[in-house]
Amino acid sequence: MTSRMRFILHVLILSLMARIPALAQDNVETTSRGLLIKFIRAQVELAATEQGAFRLSVANHTPEPVPTTFLANINFNTSTPWQKINEAGMVGIKSSGGELLMNPQSGEWMMKNAQGEVVIPPHGIGESIDSGKTVEVDLGWNTNTEIKVYGCGNGTDTLQQTKATTKVSNGKSVIPYYWSEAGYAVLAVATDDNRPAFWLAGTSGDYVRWMFPGDTADLYLMPAATLEDAARAYARLTGFAPVPPRWAFGYLQSRWGWKDPAYIEDTLHQFRQLKVPVDAFIFDFEWYTLKPDYELQNDGLTNFTDFYWNPHLFPTPAKQVADYKKQGVQFVGIRKPRLGNTASLAMMHSNHWDMVSAGEKYHLRDVNFKNPGFREWYIAQSADLLRAGVAGWWDDEGEGSFTTYYYWNLAESDGLARFNPHARLWTLNRAFSPGLQRFGAAVWSGDINGTWQVLRDTPTSLLNWSMAGMPYGTCDIGGFFKEPSPELLSRWMEAGVFFPVMRSHSEIKATPRFPWLYGTNALNAIRKAVELRYRLIPFYYSLAHETFSTGVPLMRPLVMEFPGDAKVADRSDEWMMGSSLLAAPVMQEGETRSVYFPAGDWYVFGTNQIIAGNQTIDVTAALDEIPVYVPAGTILPLGPVVQSTADLPGGPLEVQVYPGKDAEFTLVEDDGATKDYMNGAMRKTTFTWDNTARQLRWHQEGAYAGGDIFKKLNVVLFDRSGRIQKQGTLKRNGSVSF
Repeated sequence: MTSRMRFILHVLILSLMARIPALAQDNVETTSRGLLIKFIRAQVELAATEQGAFRLSVANHTPEPVPTTFLANINFNTSTPWQKINEAGMVGIKSSGGELLMNPQSGEWMMKNAQGEVVIPPHGIGESIDSGKTVEVDLGWNTNTEIKVYGCGNGTDTLQQTKATTKVSNGKSVIPYYWSEAGYAVLAVATDDNRPAFWLAGTSGDYVRWMFPGDTADLYLMPAATLEDAARAYARLTGFAPVPPRWAFGYLQSRWGWKDPAYIEDTLHQFRQLKVPVDAFIFDFEWYTLKPDYELQNDGLTNFTDFYWNPHLFPTPAKQVADYKKQGVQFVGIRKPRLGNTASLAMMHSNHWDMVSAGEKYHLRDVNFKNPGFREWYIAQSADLLRAGVAGWWDDEGEGSFTTYYYWNLAESDGLARFNPHARLWTLNRAFSPGLQRFGAAVWSGDINGTWQVLRDTPTSLLNWSMAGMPYGTCDIGGFFKEPSPELLSRWMEAGVFFPVMRSHSEIKATPRFPWLYGTNALNAIRKAVELRYRLIPFYYSLAHETFSTGVPLMRPLVMEFPGDAKVADRSDEWMMGSSLLAAPVMQEGETRSVYFPAGDWYVFGTNQIIAGNQTIDVTAALDEIPVYVPAGTILPLGPVVQSTADLPGGPLEVQVYPGKDAEFTLVEDDGATKDYMNGAMRKTTFTWDNTARQLRWHQEGAYAGGDIFKKLNVVLFDRSGRIQKQGTLKRNGSVSF
């Protein structure tokens, strides 16, 4: 048989597989969850979930919801209110979110929102089911619009994306999710989370094809008119991100190459003497081993220490960590997803706790965190480290499988709950999969170069992660590789003020990203930027509570806040923090850049200077200046400059009012360290600005009254005639009139 004949035969076989709906039987059954529609070669379930989404499941057998790490605790046996409907030859289910419909003869399906508008147009369900290997599901698309979506992760250098081959790698997370401007979001779940689904645009342009490795396809469909609606719906499905510990909102200094105790103490002394605020030191390999494990053989070394302190750097670890904490600096240590000790490796292999036994060949020393037996052992080994005062973990190089970071964080979460049950988990990870945010995880964009282009690319990555369900993103400020100029490091630090997590780092051969090592001008600019970061902590911390309640991220693309503005559809060189700050840092050499202002009036931050919206202007910013703008009708709470979040409140709260519209903002305060806020242990102060009456009022709820709450406030009104300031006391109810 010639190669051409083999090709023709292959095409014929595929074409027979493709006609699943054409061989359909009219067989629709009602189940407790929805409708089961049986075709000759496929069975489809249309179901409503308790989170207000729909689930469309396709298999060559009776489909059951696929167990997955992606979703939060969903009880599929819970009856979600729905009703069976018949419409134009289709059957389907209707819930509060809309309608999911299918033709039981042709397999054509569609979805409507609660207003009855078609958001997924009719299209055949798919082309083939290769039993046990793959399932393909097609999703209809409006032929009048190009296939572009948001929220797939940072696999591209744009916000709008046209395809997504799912993967995790060094600083990359591409996930099986997107939001479409048609008015819906979708999350795909395959049989095995470590072989996730991916999608591509259909050849005719009128459909999206989802490819599912395995024998079952679950599509979770969420009617969502806007990106903000999608963020809320996606968080209801995959879980809400808890509020990080308050210190994690400060400046975090990471270093590969901490030399000895004197070096650590001198670095801390420099930060405090030069009055550059800092809240954590993050330690690379050297905190637990004399030498990195990269050159170890597969059987490791007999004297390698995986779960101990390097005595040359930490001769008295508990005492040292406690002393740093007294000075306002937390300890965060790196972790690797592998072992280096010979005896531990032998034990791991004998118990089949390695990745090779799990079917994922990455490295023979890599561990399988999915194995509950290994997680128990890992927790036990970590006990003394937690008791010594480790505040957080830096999880690196865990891309052996799509869910390594998930199960790794599960072990760390369970370990912390066992040895310090009230504390909040904080981890920093080099990639993520859906659901990781439930633990208290942050992510960083991997081993990047210290160049201007990488700086410009970084906001795109972090914004794509925000839309993909990971609200706490950061990078190696200054770049991991190469030597940034003083100007580049200064500008990168200024951009970092407006990242969810502000952290610098570099490889061992590079100059540490300590501000004083880059000259006086850079030091002054960086100090000023970090001081602004600390002033913004009451604002950011309140946004974190909003994220925990709603799923809406802190760092938002302009398209999320201004969805009707075509000029911001793919803009990522400026972004919003909450709804109150437009950050447009300089990310190129020199002191100028262009800034686009969406509709409305915009104040230059901290002034009464107003810029009209719907225009682009060139702005000039000296090395120690950051272009930042505030929309009219904003209440912005700022704290005093402190050297560590441990020093809060540190003085009065400054409540800035930018008039022009009525405004409201809720300041949230709690102990900043425990999970007690989940049980209501917090104080909420809701500020309301009446623009007509020119009056700021506030009302408090909650009984939290720790020593870190703000008791005094200065109210600053940026009136057109100038800056007006009045003082007050933060009692349960109050007001200030102008």
